[in-house]
Amino acid sequence: MGRCNESGRPRTPDEDLNLTSHALPYLAVARAKGPDAGAFLQAQLSADLESLQDGDATFACYCSPRGQVYGLLLVCREAGGFVLVGAAELLPSILERLRRFVLRARVQFEPAADLAVSGAPAERVAAAGVFHTVPGLSYRVAAQHECESRDGNGWKARELQHGVAWLSAQTSERFIPQMLGFDQIGAVSFSKGCYPGQEIVARARYLGTVKRKPLRLLVAAAPVIAPGAVIRVQAGEAWLDGVAIDSAPLGTGRQRMVFAVAAVPAGTVRALEFEERSYRCATM
Repeated sequence: MGRCNESGRPRTPDEDLNLTSHALPYLAVARAKGPDAGAFLQAQLSADLESLQDGDATFACYCSPRGQVYGLLLVCREAGGFVLVGAAELLPSILERLRRFVLRARVQFEPAADLAVSGAPAERVAAAGVFHTVPGLSYRVAAQHECESRDGNGWKARELQHGVAWLSAQTSERFIPQMLGFDQIGAVSFSKGCYPGQEIVARARYLGTVKRKPLRLLVAAAPVIAPGAVIRVQAGEAWLDGVAIDSAPLGTGRQRMVFAVAAVPAGTVRALEFEERSYRCATM
């Protein structure tokens, strides 16, 4: 399964990635400004934003009234407002949805086409414009001309390994946060006040009704698997249906990180089936 580290086991995305800032063209940036920006976002997103200080950041979900995630956001607090980072193909529609509920709130949402996002090693967390999220993942928001030009696949593989999967048009509004594991990356607060879908998200947690769960798989010799593609995974002797959320090549491309959702019981997934072909895999 591709290159190995010194211990002889397959290399992980953390080991295979050259830790320099990688431009992430699949992400876009917007700003939320105004005296009511914090209160408005607090009432619309699933994370608790009230504790954020300037320079802090958190992941957050924007959910439908049924609790299904429209998209994952990285919400960064800055002087005078917030920076919102999201999937480039979804962020415009998310901003449009948010604007519908502004009413008399003093908040404005503006695309920030002059800014770009790059992945930054955790040890650079103190640098200007760098926002820390889960351990091992930091993001740098800076002017377009300051970001290195890369395809971003190496960083995406690292994100997927850490449970960060930016949704797409094919996977938006299909899963509640727990099915995607977004509650495990700090994107959901179960102690804050109401937001769209909050009752359903909370009920799923306290009643234990979440059957589908996220899978992070290191797959050998897999082809490109498009978001939303139907897959099957082998857990024990059983083959179970699942949905691919995202994937990215790792290292030389002989391995692929695949983030998927499936109703898999506790245990190790041994193989992934896609388009009637089976591939060896390991659960991360």
